[in-house]
Amino acid sequence: MREITLSNGLRVLLLPQAHLQSAYFGLWVAAGPVFETKENNGVSHFIEHIVFKGSETRSTLDIAQGADRLGATLNAYTSKEYTHFYTRALAENITEAAELLLDMVLRPRLDETDIKTERGVILEEIGMCEDDPADLCYELAESSLFDGSPYALEILGKRDTVRRMTKSQFCAQLDDCYTARRIVIGVGGNFDEAAVLALIEKMCGGLPPGEAPVWPPLAVKQGVYLKKARFEQTHLLLSFPGIGLRHPDRFALQVVLFVLGTGASSRLNQRIREQLGLVYQIDAWAGRFLTGGYLAVTLSLSGENQQTALEETCKIIRDLPDSLEEDEVQIAKAKLRASFLMSREQPHAVLAAGGHDLLLFEHLIDDEALLRGLEDVTLAAAKDAAARYLNLSAAALTAVGQVRNEAFYKAILQGET
Repeated sequence: MREITLSNGLRVLLLPQAHLQSAYFGLWVAAGPVFETKENNGVSHFIEHIVFKGSETRSTLDIAQGADRLGATLNAYTSKEYTHFYTRALAENITEAAELLLDMVLRPRLDETDIKTERGVILEEIGMCEDDPADLCYELAESSLFDGSPYALEILGKRDTVRRMTKSQFCAQLDDCYTARRIVIGVGGNFDEAAVLALIEKMCGGLPPGEAPVWPPLAVKQGVYLKKARFEQTHLLLSFPGIGLRHPDRFALQVVLFVLGTGASSRLNQRIREQLGLVYQIDAWAGRFLTGGYLAVTLSLSGENQQTALEETCKIIRDLPDSLEEDEVQIAKAKLRASFLMSREQPHAVLAAGGHDLLLFEHLIDDEALLRGLEDVTLAAAKDAAARYLNLSAAALTAVGQVRNEAFYKAILQGET
């Protein structure tokens, strides 16, 4: 993968693979809730939507028909820290598809009628998330755990901020965030390099450089956060203070979380789901951002199973540091290594990693270094990580659905039941 920097600071990643029949073109923009305030929360996600409504020269239908005519896919998503726009098309059409994508992202029409229409779509999206216990639980957890930080702001925004969103707020966010030093472009697959670079220079070379993004610090709070809701299932999120994306313990924690609850052979899956049948789904994972994060165990279950499932989960977590075995560590490392290497066979996955790393870290991270970091994890290192990070005395718990009172959950976490 080759990196090129334009004179205004915009960075371009090139991953040519001539044997493929298609290509991928994506933009990563440092625009998300961490660059918002309570007053304009949701503006980055709203922009992600509104650019599809038309550019200065294309209508909504023009964009849709243009993509279909090229046989191209156009899509986007917003995360806490960045927005990603991308297209995929056959090799002979990728330059035209890229021009279409750049036109709508960098020259959005921002028509007042379109804003009104898309406002309704986003409010429906918020309603859809409110009807999903898992989504609702994640939002409640992060808004509570990260309280006081921009990381607590919701990606979709609040209903009232979305209703009040104005064209001037879009323009201000575009001026602040859609500048050269906050954008990374990645192109991979089978493409005409000269044509693509000429297009990027033509459409992006005139962007103002702007300032490099600065991500805010992140600290995780402790507590029990509850929301009653009339769902058939209750969703629980047990969390612990975690680490940022650059932390050296990330490899050992990957192994620990796999053994605990990521793999099908994990302790939580085998005990809570397969042996006891108390949950439909149970997972252990890490929510990691540039400057911090959290570790989580999530359970989807009926309200009546909460006590037994949580007690068993806490027992497994308490026992893990002392009972972790060499074979479990080796299985986790083998699975994680295989998943990593297989993902690298897809150009869009390689570019996704590269664009993310270049935007957040300001440099590319070598695949061999990542594999060495994983391979170097020992049983002792995994046990140490489990003991230090999966400490129930520092845990928080979020529950949505058929919730009990705060004392009920605290007693389980403290081993008093």
